[in-house]
Amino acid sequence: MKIPDPSRRFVCRICQHETGHWPIGNGQIPQEKINHDNTESTFMTFNVVRCKDCGTTTYLIDTHAQPCGGDSYVVQTNYHPPLTKRIKPRWYNSLAKEYQQILSEVYCAIDNELLFLASSGTRTAIDKLMVDKIGDKGRFDEKLDKLVEDKIVDADEKAMLEAVIDAGSASAHRSYRPDEESIGHMMDILETIFFKLMIEPDQKKALKEKAQGLLQSTPKRKKA
Repeated sequence: MKIPDPSRRFVCRICQHETGHWPIGNGQIPQEKINHDNTESTFMTFNVVRCKDCGTTTYLIDTHAQPCGGDSYVVQTNYHPPLTKRIKPRWYNSLAKEYQQILSEVYCAIDNELLFLASSGTRTAIDKLMVDKIGDKGRFDEKLDKLVEDKIVDADEKAMLEAVIDAGSASAHRSYRPDEESIGHMMDILETIFFKLMIEPDQKKALKEKAQGLLQSTPKRKKA
C-alpha cells in the first residue's frame, strides 16, 4: 500500500465541495500499463477515503500518466458512487413515500448520466401528481386543462408543465436524450410545481397556526 498524500482533498458527494479525507485503503489496480507511445503510459489506482467533515465514505479510481523517466501524475478521477449532479431540495423528505420513490430514481439517473430515463421519469412524476390532484382525466392535455380549470395551476405553470411532459414523452417514444442543461430546466420546473402543490400548503397552514398563537399571546391594547 502506498502512503497517501495527506494534503490531497477530494470532493464529498454529501458536502458538495472539496474536503479533507481520512485514507482507509489504496493500491494499484492489477493490470498492465497501457503504453500510448514511447514516451508515456498510463495505470490506475484506487482509494477508499472518508470525509473528515461528514464521515461519508467514497471509493475512487485515479488514472495516472507515467512519462518516460518522469514522475506519474493524475489525469482523471472517477468517483463511486458518482458525485451528485442534482442536489435534492431540502423539502424532499417531506414528500409522501411514493413521490420520493419516483423522484429518487430520477435523481439517481441524473447522477449516472442516464438522461433518457431521467427525462421520462419527470413525466411519470408529474402524471402521478396530476392524478392525485384531479383524478385520472384522460390524456395529459386534458389533465392540464383540468388543473387550470380548478385553479390549481395558472396558465404560465401549465405551459411549463407542457414543456416538461413533451420532453419526457419525446424521450420515451422518440429517442430524445436531453443534454444536462435541458434536464436541469426540466427539474427546475418539476421541483417548483411540486413545492407549490405539495409543500407550500402545509407551510402556510403551519404559519397560520403560528400567527393565531401569536395573536392570542400578544397583550391587547387597553381601551382609553
